[in-house]
Amino acid sequence: MSANPELHIWLQPVKGEPLTLRTGDFPTLDSAVAALNEAFDESRTLRFELTAPDDAENGFALVNFAHVAAVKVWPGAGKGTDDGQYL
Repeated sequence: MSANPELHIWLQPVKGEPLTLRTGDFPTLDSAVAALNEAFDESRTLRFELTAPDDAENGFALVNFAHVAAVKVWPGAGKGTDDGQYL
């Protein structure tokens, strides 16, 4: 298991329903915001390793930021979707 904090990433696609991912891919919240901003600005695809409460292998998500309208990220220990940073 990674020593990185678990972060929640909410994605609103241009079309379709929002999706929330849990991942430990980033060492800090600030590094996640920087990477997500860059992907959002450059319309790049990012790969996220997904996490779940039982720590089972849960797979990966590939997100093409060319098709994302909004992003929000917050720490797993946060109080919920009202606490976080929108990009």
